[in-house]
Amino acid sequence: MKGCLSPDRIFLYLEGQVAPGERRACEEHLGRCPDCRAAFEERRLLHEAFSSLPPLEVPPNFARSVMAGIPENAGTVWRRIAAVAAAALALASGLLGFHLLTGKNLAGVLLSPSRALGAGLGDLLPLLAKVLKSAGLALELLYGLLSSLAGGLGALSSVARPEFAALMLGLGLVLTGLLLFGAKKLLSVGERS
Repeated sequence: MKGCLSPDRIFLYLEGQVAPGERRACEEHLGRCPDCRAAFEERRLLHEAFSSLPPLEVPPNFARSVMAGIPENAGTVWRRIAAVAAAALALASGLLGFHLLTGKNLAGVLLSPSRALGAGLGDLLPLLAKVLKSAGLALELLYGLLSSLAGGLGALSSVARPEFAALMLGLGLVLTGLLLFGAKKLLSVGERS
């Protein structure tokens, strides 16, 4: 029938949340339409059944008992994710620092590390001499880096498998090599000027 009552309108009618004029219109429609009357009766029975239920009471120690049921190793997953995220952030920071120090394109460096390593090996001794000249700054930087690395490796070793830790250590060594060769380029540019 045209103008039938929607389930929402029947619900509002049962809850007494319709205006008096609309209430009369619903009652008139229910008197004429057997489909809406059947839907109304069905919803009325459900409404009465739900209304007669006692209120749900949560036991006082409910949250504590739920938390006690969670296995303890569930937190290690988040620690592993945090360690991987920290390693990725450290790698990204190192690559960005390398790019800022050397001005080299990161894509070119990442795609051809053998070329960068081969070019830098010939000038390793002058690079070491230049590094010794700036030992004060390098020692401060190295101390901060090593203390951060030691803390990160400690956290990483407590949550990661040995293969993953070895992979991160290898990536760190490659990144350190790239940073050293980038510093060589930066220092050699300073000599020419």
